[in-house]
Amino acid sequence: MPKIKICGITRLKEADFLNQARVDYAGFVFYEKSKRNITISQAKEIKKALSSGIQCVAVTVSPDRLLCKQIEEAGFDILQVHGRLEDEILEKAKIPIWRACNIESAKDLEQIEDHRKIAAYVLDAKVAGSGETFGWQKNLAVARQKEAYFYGKAFVLAGGLHPGNVAEGIQIFQPDIVDVSSGVETKEGKDGRLVRNFVEAVRRCWDSGAETPS
Repeated sequence: MPKIKICGITRLKEADFLNQARVDYAGFVFYEKSKRNITISQAKEIKKALSSGIQCVAVTVSPDRLLCKQIEEAGFDILQVHGRLEDEILEKAKIPIWRACNIESAKDLEQIEDHRKIAAYVLDAKVAGSGETFGWQKNLAVARQKEAYFYGKAFVLAGGLHPGNVAEGIQIFQPDIVDVSSGVETKEGKDGRLVRNFVEAVRRCWDSGAETPS
């Protein structure tokens, strides 16, 4: 079964939603232009309330070494990088890196970096945080060639996931991890019922025997 990441955590009460649903990853956004942006200090308080089995992912956009060092010192488990990924970050990072790829077509994957510090690739829509998928049906080549693209790395499916379509995403791409943000939100932020519905949809899909279409 794919592991589950709930991204864009902003409130202390949302830790309870993730604990109750027994998800695998919690994502915290450190990017001022995002409506889900929080400070490292705020994130540390929420982290304290998470179950020990939930790994914490620091989501960044073109981070500098200072921000990465602050993230490492705050005890995050994983650094997720959108935008530019500087060589200095790759060389000096002390935690695994998830490299985010905003794609329109499978050809975009030919440009992604490969490095021993990169543990996973996050496939997101062209505009991150848009709540849109990257066009699954027109990008079935990702499913057919994923071993070539992601050999030795985890594949994280993101972009536009919600309780109603995550089963389809799993059936098409067979990802290692599914990553949701806006699909489990209301105006106030993450919603406990939607988080639970998303997790149940993932588990139902897997229990029913998801298979990749030919």
